[in-house]
Amino acid sequence: MPSKAEALNEYEIQRQENIKRNRELLLSLSLVTETSNVQENSVLEANTSSVQSKPPTDEPKVVRKRTQRKKPEKAAVKVNPGPSRISKRLKGEGPTSEIPEENQEDDSVPELDNVLKPAEEFFSNEIADNAIKVSGKYKGWIDPELMERHGFEASAAEAWEKNGGGKFSFKDPLGTGEKKGRKGKKNANGWSDAKLVASKLFKKNPNAYFYRHVEPGIEQWTGDWTEEEKSQFLKVATEFGCGDKWGLFSSYISHRVGYQCSNFYRQYVLPEGLIFDPNYQFTTSGRAIYVGPHMKSGKAIRELQEL
Repeated sequence: MPSKAEALNEYEIQRQENIKRNRELLLSLSLVTETSNVQENSVLEANTSSVQSKPPTDEPKVVRKRTQRKKPEKAAVKVNPGPSRISKRLKGEGPTSEIPEENQEDDSVPELDNVLKPAEEFFSNEIADNAIKVSGKYKGWIDPELMERHGFEASAAEAWEKNGGGKFSFKDPLGTGEKKGRKGKKNANGWSDAKLVASKLFKKNPNAYFYRHVEPGIEQWTGDWTEEEKSQFLKVATEFGCGDKWGLFSSYISHRVGYQCSNFYRQYVLPEGLIFDPNYQFTTSGRAIYVGPHMKSGKAIRELQEL
C-alpha cells in the first residue's frame, strides 16, 4: 500500500497531466493563447515542485496565541514654539541703518533684514531729478471752487466750531457726546457706519466727508485713472504736498474720494518714482511700504508682515 505522501504525489502528477492535456485541447481550438499557456505551465510547474518539496507531516499544528502588549502612555510634553519673529533687541544686535532706530527696537515690528530702501537709493538719478519732493504732509485746504459753491469756512478749526463744535474723538467723530455705532456695521443704504458718519460731516469736517464721499450731485468714478486725473494729482501735490488729509486733497480731483487718492498714491505714484515721500521706502520688487511716524498702526504692521 503506497504511503500518504506517495499517493499525494501521484495524484498531483496525474492532475497536472490532465490540466496540460486540457490546455493543449483549448489551444488547438484557439480558445487560449500560446502566451497564457506558457504562463499557466510555469505556474503549474512551480506548484508541483512546491508540493514535492514539502514532506507531509502528521504532527498537529501548534496554535500560538498572540498576546497584546499594552503601549506605555506617553507623558504630555509642553513644547514652547518660541516667538515667530525675533527682534534685534532680543538677539542682542544693534539696529540697521535702513529703518529708524525706534522701530528696530519695537518688538511689535517684524525684522526687515535690510530689504527696504529709501526712494533716493531705490530709483535712478534721472528719476530722482524729475521727482516731486514732499514731506508727507498736505498743507492745503478745500478746492476754492468747492468753497464758493457750498460756502465752506476758511479753515478746519472754523468749520468745526461754526457747525456744532464739541470735542472730537475717534469714538465720537461728530462731537455730539454720543459714541458711534459698531465698527463695520452696515446701514439700510448699504453704507458702513464710518461712511454714514462721514456723510454728516460735509461742512463740519470736510476732510472726513471727502475721504468717503464726492461732492454732492457728482458721480464717483472707479477703475483706472485718466491721464488728466494723473496730471491733476501731480499738480496738487506740487502745490500743496501730499501724504495725509486725503479727503481735502481729493476735493481738487472731481469724481474721486480720499481713499482712492491714497490707494493711487501708494500703488502707482510712489512705485513709479513720480513723488519722493520720506515716509515710504521700497522693497526689492518696488513695493512702497510706509515707515513713517504712524508705523505702529495696525495697517503699517500688516504691510510689514506681508514682506
